[in-house]
Amino acid sequence: MEETPRLYVGNLPYVAQKKDIETLFQQHNITVKNIDISVDPFTGRNPSYCFVDFYDRETAQHVLDTLQGENVRGRPIKINLNTKRRTASPQNNNLSSSDRKDNQNWRSQNNWRTQPNPSPTPNQAEQPPYVFDRWHRDDAHTHWTTPAEEGRRLFVGRLPRIPQYYTLELEMKTLFKDFNLQAVSKLISPPPNRQGPGFPTGHYCFVDLANAREAKKAAAMLNGAKNPYGETCIVQLARQKQGSHKVIREQLSGSL
Repeated sequence: MEETPRLYVGNLPYVAQKKDIETLFQQHNITVKNIDISVDPFTGRNPSYCFVDFYDRETAQHVLDTLQGENVRGRPIKINLNTKRRTASPQNNNLSSSDRKDNQNWRSQNNWRTQPNPSPTPNQAEQPPYVFDRWHRDDAHTHWTTPAEEGRRLFVGRLPRIPQYYTLELEMKTLFKDFNLQAVSKLISPPPNRQGPGFPTGHYCFVDLANAREAKKAAAMLNGAKNPYGETCIVQLARQKQGSHKVIREQLSGSL
């Protein structure tokens, strides 16, 4: 057992939230110190696992011995000793050599922001490494559909394939430098028939701004602006699709 009693809880349904993990341990009268679960603010999904910290090793061992296979939203969980997750950071000095090379090749091929970054404004300097820290915020589940309903979510299209998420965030911070950027989705790939040499910029993402007024202003200002790789940006208000709870339906909908 590690000095710090932390356990990995895996095989979670994608729709599970922090409260579901809390309920599991409460039902067995087990006190936990902390639960680390990442929830994507754009889809409501978790990565199918979380980490749980305990106050002492005896409690952690008891959980290992007794809760293996217990159900969370109808799915049996898997519990192991802490499986270290890779620390995500947008700083290049924390990247593996392969990640760094992939990122450098992409920037060179796309001539993307070859000039030094401008000095951060006071507001930017105060921001955390990621715009929306999904490992340390508890409101991702409420962030899922709210920005679209409030008219402050934007579609950003005609993007190339950007290898790393931190790079995408840097580019969106630069593009929306005059606005209060709240969250950036992962890069979304186009259908297979629209990928390849003939479709170099078919990827897209979504971003959330502080309010609907900012979103409308950003769309008016940035839609059609030139990208560093020669294409024009598509920046539009995101359309709220019917059935926005697709994630819930596709994962154990009968157990909700």
